[in-house]
Amino acid sequence: LSCLKPCGVHLKLAPWLRGLMSLLGLPGGSKRIGIFSDADQDPVAKRARLVSHPENIAMFQKYDPANTGFINYEGLVNVLQHVKMSVEAGTQHSLLQREFQVATCFWLIARFGAGGRLSVQQWTELIDYLTNLKSIFLQVDNDHSGAIEFAELHRAFQLSGMNMDPNVVMEVGKSYDVNNDGSLEFDEFVQMRLEWDYYIAAWEQSTQGAPTIAPQQLLNVLEEIKKSLEPLGTMVMSQQVPVMTTQGIFYTSMFGAHRAFHISTCEKLIVRFGQGSLFLNFEQFCSMMVFLKEMKVAFSRLDTEAKGSLNLQQLYNAFAQAGINLPEQLVLQIGRHLDSDNSGGIEFDEFLQMAAEWQEMWRLQASFASTIGSAELQQLMGTVRVFYQVINGVVQTVRPFSLNTCRWLIAKFGSCQVGERYPQRINYEQFLHLVQYLKECYYSFMRVDADRTGTIEPQELGTLMAACGLNLSREAIENIGLSYDLDKSGRLSFDEFIQMLVEVQLYDLCFTKREQNPGILTPLNSFNPIMGQSLVSSSPAPGLVTLDRSAFFAL
Repeated sequence: LSCLKPCGVHLKLAPWLRGLMSLLGLPGGSKRIGIFSDADQDPVAKRARLVSHPENIAMFQKYDPANTGFINYEGLVNVLQHVKMSVEAGTQHSLLQREFQVATCFWLIARFGAGGRLSVQQWTELIDYLTNLKSIFLQVDNDHSGAIEFAELHRAFQLSGMNMDPNVVMEVGKSYDVNNDGSLEFDEFVQMRLEWDYYIAAWEQSTQGAPTIAPQQLLNVLEEIKKSLEPLGTMVMSQQVPVMTTQGIFYTSMFGAHRAFHISTCEKLIVRFGQGSLFLNFEQFCSMMVFLKEMKVAFSRLDTEAKGSLNLQQLYNAFAQAGINLPEQLVLQIGRHLDSDNSGGIEFDEFLQMAAEWQEMWRLQASFASTIGSAELQQLMGTVRVFYQVINGVVQTVRPFSLNTCRWLIAKFGSCQVGERYPQRINYEQFLHLVQYLKECYYSFMRVDADRTGTIEPQELGTLMAACGLNLSREAIENIGLSYDLDKSGRLSFDEFIQMLVEVQLYDLCFTKREQNPGILTPLNSFNPIMGQSLVSSSPAPGLVTLDRSAFFAL
């Protein structure tokens, strides 16, 4: 059907196919269709359906032998295990005899119960929900293996009206595949549905039928998800469930101090998953939610006290837990750059921003056979989104770097090979340090660029150079600005600024070394021994001119 749909073909459905589509909730059913559909929620029909199954009441009484009127967690576990066995009966998965997940049991109690237990009414609603999911599961399990393979899950998404990339659906499936066997068993499927019921509800409430969401809407979606899941969070905290403390779930009290997501975090997430747009579609939202779960798990494994922050050493370990294996010194440098209040701690929001940017950089490692040169660096920098920022409602990108700027950057961060006077290639680790250097420079650049044009005026250059540790006279700064304004626009682009900064920092280093030790050979005098002569006295010899730092730069 999904193949015929784009062609505009209209089919007269056979009765059996109409029945299947009705079961899957396709057009003519509820608002949500396919694997995300619910049983008919019409109050009259629901009441008739619940009272028409006396066996549910009998089952409740069986697991409430003391006639308390409630079933607790232990009783629910036994029932759910029987449900799982009935789904897997006669399939290869029935031989594995795996227990129903503890986490899923708590999710069900949190959604349908109160105070960690279920009344008769809540019990019958839970069973009605599971009966609907069982019907969907058996239909999606096309090969009747007792589990849903990811290819079957992708087909189910398509039948649900979600024509998503197979890799995205696989990401969603893997995030619930607890035993890593490449498929979803019934309890894993139930877990996925429970979570995505909340995610989709928040999405629908925020978008009101629109196909995309903006940063502020995304902020509302994430906060709505946290509020919706607070009953689960309360139960986790009160009953001290160890298996749940590191689960990738979001609820209001997930950390000791209640903090809302920052709008800047939403902007970073949209830049990461929105492919250059300021809006996320539903497919990108799905990938983002998988990412958020993975990062929450990595963060919580180290934030054992649920403080909502990590110290710098824990930050490095959290990156490793998330599979982002960056050099330790680089992670510490990134962390110190983000720790704006100098508290020594990185909060979850800041961790998300870092991970959203640097996970992409980690994946670029495949682009490095061993080393790359200036032309390859220029091409690679055109794909890096780590510099993108949201400014005045627009995703601000960086103009492509010139080949000459790339040569200077390689000279700064690379290592000389045999026979080279200066580095001409860089390896992956050097590339990461190069990117962090550019990122810090770009933040300084954008702070000075008050009118947000992506360029700076000559009078702003002095402020920017001072921020980079270079305090020079106005004459020197004017000369420098004129020298690097390659397009003669009267303003410096970021590319021109970087080329200027790398060169000027080199000159500053040479001047400092020469000043401290007049006899030292630097890159500026290594081929002219006369310039390496020491000054015999503090007073210049006749005919010898000395320069202070600003005069040297002006020259």
